[in-house]
Amino acid sequence: MEEENKGLVINPIFQPLFVDEIDTPRYYQLYGGRGSGKSFVAAIAMVQLTFSKHSHKILYLRQTMASSDDSVVADIKAAIVMLGVQDHFSESRGTITNKSTGSTIAFKGIRSSGSATAKLKSLSGITTLVVEEAEEVESFEEFSKVDESIRIAGKPLKVILIYNPTSALNSWIHKEWFDDGRPKDYRPDTIFMHSTYLDNVENLNPSVVKRYQDLKETNPTYYKNTIMAEWTLETAGRLYAGWGHWASLSQEGDTWYGLDFGYGGKDRTACIKIVWIDGVYYVEEMFSEAKLSIRRTLTKMKESRIPFNARIYADSAMPLLIDEIRRGGYTSIRRATKGNVEAGIKKIQDKDIILIGDDKSHLYFGYMTFSRDKNGKLPHEPDELAAMRYGINSKTPIKNAKKIKPRKARRRKGFL
Repeated sequence: MEEENKGLVINPIFQPLFVDEIDTPRYYQLYGGRGSGKSFVAAIAMVQLTFSKHSHKILYLRQTMASSDDSVVADIKAAIVMLGVQDHFSESRGTITNKSTGSTIAFKGIRSSGSATAKLKSLSGITTLVVEEAEEVESFEEFSKVDESIRIAGKPLKVILIYNPTSALNSWIHKEWFDDGRPKDYRPDTIFMHSTYLDNVENLNPSVVKRYQDLKETNPTYYKNTIMAEWTLETAGRLYAGWGHWASLSQEGDTWYGLDFGYGGKDRTACIKIVWIDGVYYVEEMFSEAKLSIRRTLTKMKESRIPFNARIYADSAMPLLIDEIRRGGYTSIRRATKGNVEAGIKKIQDKDIILIGDDKSHLYFGYMTFSRDKNGKLPHEPDELAAMRYGINSKTPIKNAKKIKPRKARRRKGFL
């Protein structure tokens, strides 16, 4: 298939993705900032790859792949439409097939839900592995289990990692492929493709470009790491800064909750309310208390007037406790998407957040004090911040969301 892009201007740095020869490097590092276009260009390349003379079996992998509405799937479908080749493709059971060549694009999660590792048994014959949000994969060992399965003979093989750089100190990607934020020069098996919004200006709205440029002055640290995609090399320092602080919130928006269970001792069970309005997350501590039993946790939830049908994302490491909360009437509780803690914190750093409530809450104290130690290591994450992270990173906000109408609890047999 001839390379065509229907108006999309593709940065030449991505050209290696479109090469389909056996004697090419194995690894492709696509690391870039906001607005760099890296994920969509990769989708274009993968769609075009399905027209190759080599019959390809492409697998998109993420730490968790929630549903067919995932942004990764949406990018592939949008790329097919942009290239005008809809008639060549069909979709069945989460796999997109090029009917002309038999090549396929499938989508899986390393972890099926919460902390449960998915069964990735259908990896035989994979020719191209695309790891989206690779920074969320928890370890090099977890990545290697999949990487080592890409070994079919006689065909071009690619392992593509797409990500935003995080903390260099705690990243397995940085350890394997970088030195002090720069690509290792002794990795001939790897092609590095760094991109920013400056490489993609032709495809961006001028207002977006202006906002990024303004951030260079107003928030240089955020601009350097998130927009320009440079590895964070700093050690000690606060993890969060620049949040707003309001005494109360009168507006309504898409509302859900994050819940972290205390493990005993000084660990607290924390519940955080999250309201999303026009791109801003308003977070409020509902309760936070140590040594809470499940019965007392349910009482606290009721006292906090959390609707029984509210969406709640809870610590996935405690599935039995989640089941008990569900039997207590909160039937919409589910396991949170956790993934790599560093990557999860990075996602929170990218959000616009306003704290609701007084400055005596555990949530406010955690926000003010959560910092790396002098060696750059993460301390124990405050339970309230963990609950907030579970909630924010597990759900895609809905515009014009309707207010939740409370209903009575539907208790199941076997409740405490």
